[in-house]
Amino acid sequence: MKNKFLLTIVLLFAFSHGYAKIWKLSNQNIEVSFDDQTVKFSFLDKRCNKVWKQDLPTDGAKLIKTTQNKENLVLKFSGKLPFELVLTLTQEAAVQLEIIADKKASMQDFAFPSALQAPDKNHYVLFTETEGLLVPVDDTNYPMIDGNMYFCGGGTAMSWIGMTDKDFKTGFMAIIDTPYDAKFVTKRANGLISFEPVWQPSMGKFGYNRKVTYHFFDKGGYVAQCKEYRKYIWKQNNVITLKEKEKRFPAISKLIGAVNLYVWDAARTIDFAKELKQSGIDKALFLWDANHTPYPVVGYDKMLKDLGFATGAYDIYTDLHYRDSINYRVDLKGPMRFERTAFPGLFKKLAAINKDGKTYFNQYGHTICPATVQPHMIERMDRELKEYEHETYFLDVYQANGLFECYNPEHQLTRKQFAEQVNKNLQLIEDKYGLYTGGEWGADYVGSNSIYAHGMMTLQRTWWGKEIDEKGSIYWSGDWKSNPNPSIMNRSSVAPDKYLKYSINEYTRVPLYELVYHDAVITSWRWEDGNHHMPAIWWKKDLFNILYGTAPLWSLNKETWDDYKKTFIQSYQNICPWLQKIGYDELVSHRFVTLDHEVQESIFSSGKKVVVNFSDDDVTFEGKNIKARGFITFENLLSKSHI
Repeated sequence: MKNKFLLTIVLLFAFSHGYAKIWKLSNQNIEVSFDDQTVKFSFLDKRCNKVWKQDLPTDGAKLIKTTQNKENLVLKFSGKLPFELVLTLTQEAAVQLEIIADKKASMQDFAFPSALQAPDKNHYVLFTETEGLLVPVDDTNYPMIDGNMYFCGGGTAMSWIGMTDKDFKTGFMAIIDTPYDAKFVTKRANGLISFEPVWQPSMGKFGYNRKVTYHFFDKGGYVAQCKEYRKYIWKQNNVITLKEKEKRFPAISKLIGAVNLYVWDAARTIDFAKELKQSGIDKALFLWDANHTPYPVVGYDKMLKDLGFATGAYDIYTDLHYRDSINYRVDLKGPMRFERTAFPGLFKKLAAINKDGKTYFNQYGHTICPATVQPHMIERMDRELKEYEHETYFLDVYQANGLFECYNPEHQLTRKQFAEQVNKNLQLIEDKYGLYTGGEWGADYVGSNSIYAHGMMTLQRTWWGKEIDEKGSIYWSGDWKSNPNPSIMNRSSVAPDKYLKYSINEYTRVPLYELVYHDAVITSWRWEDGNHHMPAIWWKKDLFNILYGTAPLWSLNKETWDDYKKTFIQSYQNICPWLQKIGYDELVSHRFVTLDHEVQESIFSSGKKVVVNFSDDDVTFEGKNIKARGFITFENLLSKSHI
């Protein structure tokens, strides 16, 4: 008798108009059915008797042959890009699809396979574009994912996306195993949101075989999907824990349980740092941007270290400007001697070039090819570190702007090579200077080369928008016009309705990123969207930090500190002592305790857990009272209640 775990192959003929054939692969967990007339798949999860179907036909490809051998189903397609699909059913309730074609064949973007639809509206799509969001499949307003992989303006930060039922049990996820020339798109069809992979050319060609794997779940919901991805991506990208990384960079210990600070103007003095210390702010990472004056006093980092603080600076090596097409003077001894984004006369040498011979351009400038910039990194860092002995650099944009192809023959890069070169640039900072790095957003292709990510807590696609750009309104986020004191960093505003509905809504926010990376990457809010920027919801941002085990972020000038000093201190006291206890832990699980999602629980690998109450009323949990807008921690089976 065959072992029950061996794959059972069933070939079933079902006759209909055109003599269609239904091909089936089956094992103890999953049955795959393929209709060679409609060219649609369906997947039966035998463990829960749930069927996931393709409701839309495959676009732009014509099936010409179907064959079956052992554990594979092989489909051959003709069309603009002739290709072969090999479908393999694994023992882990997963189905891998590999697309094989002539590597030299020209191609354009194409979506395959087409989306699997939710059986009904009682499901969520798991959006992995930032920290994580549960988007109801019948939602009609949230912006769709349509950007390139690793692009914060509409792509995903991780190379997976999923779907779960509203009981957080059954579901499926798709992991793109070859993510560099691929992306996910979401779309609305038949009144429901679905998603599918889109394959992109590599330098205009097919280039290499493409793979996507679908995992099916009969229990565990979004937590199980995150843990499946964690198991895959940590091995794939050589991710290590913060504790392991700290062996090489001991200064990381000062980051655990620290508030992340950007300081401006008069807050860039050691007296200000001493005031924070005297106020009970014991652990903080101080960062400052050398594009803005005044610079701190020479030796500032050493003074901060003497106070026990972590020290670093903002940096950026992605943006060129038209001024860089000519030579201009940079005063290497002046007040802007370490100015970022200043590359006199180097525009053509540094710029990444697209297939049309043009640069990649957005509102912040033209994209630098990462293969060109290392000599300029070294030149500036060598000078800067003589005056300021940083422990870390925050590298802006690299993890947030997606990957680009460069067609310049002197430094040609595929998207994969672009990603590899970014990692080499991060490793340069580690290897040459002994400094660890962080970055904007949290694209996971960098692995453990970057260990803190500013902006993942901000669900920014519903933060950006016309409301916050309208000067004179209560929603205006500010601007950069004042060099020493940009209002976008330091002013207070009111959250727009869209922000309240999605970005800060406890009903639909979910810590997908933390369930994968909590013990490897420290995340926070964006620097223009810190805990304090919208005072009316400051308390809620703090609660999310506590619940997810993520760092608070403050952007401070002296006036902002003075105006809200009491609240800053209370915020620190609520969040940071807790983070110091669980900062190295894996986030093992998260759940909604109540049906309205206003009471939520997180459990960490040390056994510690926290329960947060977002409601305006006190609640009782396991016999303990949790105050309105409060939380309670459980450590060694003991509980502590907090406001």
